[in-house]
Amino acid sequence: MFDSAFRTLFLSTPAKLSLLDNHLCIAQDKKDKVKIPLSDILCLILESPQITLTNALLNALALHKIIFYTCDNAHLPSGIFMPFLGHYRSLSVLQTQIALKKQRKAVLWQQIIKAKITNQAALLQMCGKNQWQNLEYLAKSVNLADSANNEAKAAAIYFKALFGADFSRKIQIFEDSKIGTINATLNYGYAIVRGMIVRSLCASGLNPALGIFHANQFNAFNLADDMIEPYRIFVDSMVVQMCECGELEEEFKLEHRLNLANILNIAVKTEDKLYPLSRAIIVSVQSLVRCIEEESKLKLPLFCKDKSNGREIYESASDV
Repeated sequence: MFDSAFRTLFLSTPAKLSLLDNHLCIAQDKKDKVKIPLSDILCLILESPQITLTNALLNALALHKIIFYTCDNAHLPSGIFMPFLGHYRSLSVLQTQIALKKQRKAVLWQQIIKAKITNQAALLQMCGKNQWQNLEYLAKSVNLADSANNEAKAAAIYFKALFGADFSRKIQIFEDSKIGTINATLNYGYAIVRGMIVRSLCASGLNPALGIFHANQFNAFNLADDMIEPYRIFVDSMVVQMCECGELEEEFKLEHRLNLANILNIAVKTEDKLYPLSRAIIVSVQSLVRCIEEESKLKLPLFCKDKSNGREIYESASDV
């Protein structure tokens, strides 16, 4: 379970990236070269189209289970590079995953959606929105496989309560300045968290294409889209803070993306322990493996106000 990687590197200017003595070497014009141990790096976000990197570095990133994101012209993540092989008994885990019964999937999806709506209610309550009580009721009444579609009912209340009655998740960045910018910011944060979940799924021997609820034949990350649901709240809370500070009026700026790139280090509570978000994802994914192999309960994140980075709790003898 222990994972020493903790650095999130965000590169928005031209650079040449290479491998040197098990370090990532960053070379930029008129600047001294920077070397960072690969063992420290959790992920890379490459935003500039003028960044080049060597095949030797790509291989090293895969060996160290480092993921990196490429970004499009709108600065949104458009691709994920991840290791091909991540676990010593991938076939055994995969066979168990394929054999997972429909009833067990229904139970797991119920747990995921209940946690998601509970977290949404907690954020609304923290923001002083009266609608949080409606979401708490929806969370308590989630059925097996969310057969009553409480997730959609909650979303219809939640986003308008957070961002205003005119807000819609369907409005993109080029269609409306403020609403589009909020959506772009949300999508950016979700993409980073989704990539980290993919990394943990592969490292645990799970196939990310085989979802619990999501089953799109064109989606290679259905399972990641299942597991991200309770984690979306942490992106939402960061975006709410930006809105309250008046930072997202018209443009999705570099400082917003830098802020969101740090989301993997924020505190997340899971079963009365605090972890950095990247570690909490590992806890949740490993609990999913146990749920697939035997009858147990998912360990999912709980939204709270604690600002600790969680590291001193995570790095205790019982967690390593």
